[in-house]
Amino acid sequence: MKKLFVILCAVVAVFAMASCSSSSPKSTVDAYYKALKAGDFEKALTYTDITDQEAIKDQLEKYKGFDIKILDYEILSETVSDDGNSAVVQVKQSMTSSFNKEPKEDTKDLKLVKVDGKWKIHD
Repeated sequence: MKKLFVILCAVVAVFAMASCSSSSPKSTVDAYYKALKAGDFEKALTYTDITDQEAIKDQLEKYKGFDIKILDYEILSETVSDDGNSAVVQVKQSMTSSFNKEPKEDTKDLKLVKVDGKWKIHD
């Protein structure tokens, strides 16, 4: 009986950890900014709801020559809609670009939507 209880506790713990790691608006935005900070714009776009391959190529080309570098970011807030299908995450970011070598800091609101049960940044 004790062995069954231990196995049951282990199974419950695995499911609990899996549910904690599920997508949330904050975790999606955090992963998006980590990819941007690493300069991996292609990976960053996987956290958006852009699925059209041509649109993805267009987005990558659009930012190619700007030499955008995210220096730092901080997630300030997360607001999920009452129906749980949309959210707004406020982020403070510090960045440089080919137009602005001095770090520029600004705050932006990112809109997110649930797509197939996962949070995606909606442009």
